[in-house]
Amino acid sequence: MKIFLLAVDDTEDRYETILRPIIISQVSTRWRNVAISTGALWSNIILTFPTSRGQLSRAITWLKRSRSYPLAIYLDFRDPSWDWDLAESSHPFRWQDMEALLRLLILHVKRWKQFELLTDTWAPIFTVLHYSRRVNSAPILESLSLSRCNAFFASKNATFAPVGMKTPVPLFGGIVLGRLREVAFTGVHVDWSESQLRNLTTLELRYLASDVTPTKVEFANILDSCPSLRHLSLIGRGPRADTPTSGNSSPVSENAEATPPPSRIIELKFLASFTFGFVEAGYACEVLSMLSLPNIKELSLIGLGDLDTLAFYGADDATPILELLTRRDHHSTSTETTFPISNIHSLKLDSIYADKTAFIRFFHETHKLHYLGLFNSQHDSLIALQPHSYDSHSSNFCLPCPTLRYLECRNTDPQMLLDVVELRSATSPLDHITLELEDVTPEIRQKLLDAGVGVTLDRIEFI
Repeated sequence: MKIFLLAVDDTEDRYETILRPIIISQVSTRWRNVAISTGALWSNIILTFPTSRGQLSRAITWLKRSRSYPLAIYLDFRDPSWDWDLAESSHPFRWQDMEALLRLLILHVKRWKQFELLTDTWAPIFTVLHYSRRVNSAPILESLSLSRCNAFFASKNATFAPVGMKTPVPLFGGIVLGRLREVAFTGVHVDWSESQLRNLTTLELRYLASDVTPTKVEFANILDSCPSLRHLSLIGRGPRADTPTSGNSSPVSENAEATPPPSRIIELKFLASFTFGFVEAGYACEVLSMLSLPNIKELSLIGLGDLDTLAFYGADDATPILELLTRRDHHSTSTETTFPISNIHSLKLDSIYADKTAFIRFFHETHKLHYLGLFNSQHDSLIALQPHSYDSHSSNFCLPCPTLRYLECRNTDPQMLLDVVELRSATSPLDHITLELEDVTPEIRQKLLDAGVGVTLDRIEFI
C-alpha cells in the first residue's frame, strides 16, 4: 500500500495522479483489491473543460473510493478557443454547469483539503461563492485558489463586469476556516470585511479590477490578521489607491470610505517572499510605502505593460520604485519604512525599465544577493552589474551585487552579457547562467564556458 501511495505522490503532474491509480489497479486482481481499498489513492478529483459524462462518472467513483480521506480538487474550465471579445454569457461553460458539479462536490466539503478553480468568466466563480455561503464547516481546508483568468481587469481604465454580479460575497458565508493557510485570488473579489482571511501564510491577489479591490483599511486588517504571513503576491492591484490615477475614472465600490484615511504602516515581521506586479509606478510607490518587510529574502518586481490590449510590454518607468526601495533600505521613519533590499538573496526583475543610475544605486544595496533574474528588461539593467566608479574622478571601482552567483536572463544581448561576465570575473565570478535558447549563439556559450561559468539553455515561461 505504501508503495502505491509513493507511486502516486512521486509526480507534480496532476493528471498523472489520476492515471497512476488506474494503472496500478489493472496489474492483477490482488493489486486491484489493495488499490481500491486504499482510499488515499483516489483522493485527487480533477475535472476539466469540456466536461463529459465520463469525467463526471470518474469523479463520482473517486469520491466513493476515497472514503473519508482528504480531497485535493482541481477544476479547470477554461476554453482554449474562447473569444475574449464575446459576451461572457456565450461561454460554453455556464453557471448552470458549475452548479451541477458543485452540488456533487459540496456534499464532501468537510473533506476538502485543497480546492483550485480556473475559469475564463465570472459566473462560475460567483456560483461557487454563492453556494459556499451555505457551508457551516470546512474543517480541513488548507489551500484555496480561485482564478478568473483575464488580466484585462487590472488595466488602468477597466472596472468590474458583469455589473450585475459585482456585489461582494463573504467567503464561505463568513465562517472561520481554522486550517486555511494559502489563499490565491486571480480576478476574484469577495466581501473583504466579512471574509475571515486570517492566519494565512500565503496570500495572492492578482488582476483585480480597481472598483472591487479592498480598501486600505480592509487590506491592513487582513494583513494584521495574518501575523505569520510568509509570502505575499500583489499583481496588478492590491489595496485601493487614495485617489484615481490619471485617466482612470473608475468608480469606487459601495463600501469605500468617502474620505480615505491616511495610510498606516503595515509590518509583516515574518514575510520572506514578496511578488509585486504593477501597471503604474505612482500607484506602486503608494502601496510599497504602506509595507514594512524587515525580513524579506526574495523579491520579484514585474512591469505589466499595456493590459488594455493584454500585451506585456511598454511598462511604466520604474525609476521611482527603484529609488524608493533604495532610500528605504537604511532607515525606518513614519514616511520611509523598513524594506531592507540589502538582505535579499533572490531578486527577479521582469519588464522593468528604469534609468541606468537607478539600477546602479539599487544593485549597490543588494549586498547578499545570490540569484538575479533579468527578464525582458532593458540593457541598462545588465550594464549596471559591471564594476564601475561612482564618478569620473575616482580610480576606485565598486562592484554591484558582490555575492551574485546565479544569473538568469531572457531577451538579453549575449555579447553584453559576456562583457559583464568577463568584467566581474576577477573579483566576483558567476557560477552559473541560465539563458533562453534564442539569446545565445554557440560561440558566446563557449566563451562563457571558457570563463568558468556553467550555462543552461532553457525556455523560460512568464512569471
